[in-house]
Amino acid sequence: MSNDKPEKKFEAPQWVLDENNPDLPEPSAEVSKKQRIVLVITLIFVFPFCMWAGWFEFGRAQSGNWRAWVYTFEWPFFGGIAIYLFRRLMRGDVPKIPRPDLDALARAQDEEASEK
Repeated sequence: MSNDKPEKKFEAPQWVLDENNPDLPEPSAEVSKKQRIVLVITLIFVFPFCMWAGWFEFGRAQSGNWRAWVYTFEWPFFGGIAIYLFRRLMRGDVPKIPRPDLDALARAQDEEASEK
């Protein structure tokens, strides 16, 4: 099986290389004032909208739209998720992307290339 593409050596994206570089400082876990303002403003709009949408769907469900019953409970659930994420982000608990094992990825690519 011939492949017209030239073989390319495995290269990790720059953000992976930066995260694995011990010489670079770790990003701050503290939430800045600007980030706090954005989070508060977002929650001020998102949570009431979710509650209103749940109430709106409840009215539709009462008028006979059976599918609206799902949305009646779904929108307040989204509002709860918004509060959960707001509290988590305000504490500075930002989820981290798992770091890939660069050596294992390079070995896997080398093995794949040797099989061809």
